[in-house]
Amino acid sequence: MTIAFVTAAIVVLAIVALMFLRRAGYRGAIGFKNRHGSEIATIRLTGFSRPVECRTLAQGEHSFNYLGRQVLPDEVRIAWRFVGDAADRTGMVSLSAVPKDAADGELFFVLSSGGTWSAEYAPQLRLDRLQQGS
Repeated sequence: MTIAFVTAAIVVLAIVALMFLRRAGYRGAIGFKNRHGSEIATIRLTGFSRPVECRTLAQGEHSFNYLGRQVLPDEVRIAWRFVGDAADRTGMVSLSAVPKDAADGELFFVLSSGGTWSAEYAPQLRLDRLQQGS
């Protein structure tokens, strides 16, 4: 009886541990790319369970972090300020192109040369492309 109880308890703990490790949510890189001609002084992204921030991003640069498991929202709000500006600019970015079951990879918010933000997602972190400035 005791061996059966211990075995059952171990099985239940193993199932709970597996569920905890495999629970839904995005756990990949979240970052920014600046393809605009101006240097960005600050970026603040809201819509995830906690804000994502970045400081000083020159033209052609990128920055990313791993923030732990995040629920993917439908859209995010981004506020940024160029070096020399007195006020933030704001915009919304849709995440409709990102699979809702995305669990890993890279999610970059990209400021285009025209001044608009978009989201780029890939299921794996592509360090080779980042090193080339893509």
